[in-house]
Amino acid sequence: MNYNKHPWNLGRAVGQKKAFTLDEARRLKVLLNLSGDVRDLILASLAFDSALRSCDLLALRWTDLMNEAGEFRRRVTIRQRKTRSNVTFEPSGTTIEALKRYRQIAKAGFVFPGAQPESPLSTRQYRRLVKKWAELIGLDPERYGTHSLRRTKPAEVYRRTRDPEIARILLGQQSLMATHRYLGIGEEEALERAREIEI
Repeated sequence: MNYNKHPWNLGRAVGQKKAFTLDEARRLKVLLNLSGDVRDLILASLAFDSALRSCDLLALRWTDLMNEAGEFRRRVTIRQRKTRSNVTFEPSGTTIEALKRYRQIAKAGFVFPGAQPESPLSTRQYRRLVKKWAELIGLDPERYGTHSLRRTKPAEVYRRTRDPEIARILLGQQSLMATHRYLGIGEEEALERAREIEI
């Protein structure tokens, strides 16, 4: 046995990735808008708005977002790959405006095409983009990943309402327990209550 071999996670931030705060998410969108990279702006915006898993987000097609008349849907329902259940989200007004701009230069098929237009952007490419975005707004990229964007809005909704059922619906999860674990609700509430007691 080689005892000199370093563990794979030495010096890395492992475990659940942090959600972006509302301020960080807004700052990111402003910077992506200023950079002129409409695709990245829409990718981040839809990730925040929809709280979709990467596989469902990257698989979005223009036909999912637009109706037969060529107008963007105010409410989008998709079938999730992992759970096979439907989840509904509403793109924000700023997301729809950016989508309209992007649609003028985009092709049919996937909203976020990969190197080959007939396949979507890979989750690996998406992960790299999220790390780059975290750096862009001055955050440690090791602490953020694709789930950071998925978790952002439901975590904020839970923080405001204290209703895990609403967060569960937004995440499209089957189990309330899974939502508790995913958002770290038990731990967060325990720490919050502990802060109220000073010894």
